[in-house]
Amino acid sequence: MLQRGRAVPLSSLRVIDANEFAQLIERMRISVPSSIMESERTLAERDHILAEARAEAERIVQQAKQRAMEIVHQDQIVATARDEAERILQESRQAAQRRAQEADRYAVDVLGDLAQKLQVITKQVDNGIQVMKAKSLAHGDDDEQ
Repeated sequence: MLQRGRAVPLSSLRVIDANEFAQLIERMRISVPSSIMESERTLAERDHILAEARAEAERIVQQAKQRAMEIVHQDQIVATARDEAERILQESRQAAQRRAQEADRYAVDVLGDLAQKLQVITKQVDNGIQVMKAKSLAHGDDDEQ
């Protein structure tokens, strides 16, 4: 937009189209809430993944308990049942931990991307403010002459 603006003679100022600038500001205003909603969706998705991991871990634990109870009836297999139950419990804990770590990494990646997008938007807003200030100063200089 600044490159297309007309140069003001004997200055570094440029005249830009007010409607185009207003549209840019409106697009930025709209994109910020969508970015915030995107981060909320990301956090909700992370919570959902964690809940699934916990539910799966609980299901595996219940299966382990059920299997252990069935095996306990035989004296020779009691030790094997305990070992198997412990193995299943350990696997479920590891699976839940892996899922939680994956969910955290995903959330960090998405939030990092969102932070970058917000920085770009903030820079655009700051640039727009500077342009408007420069334009305001230019009009003030014209009025004094």
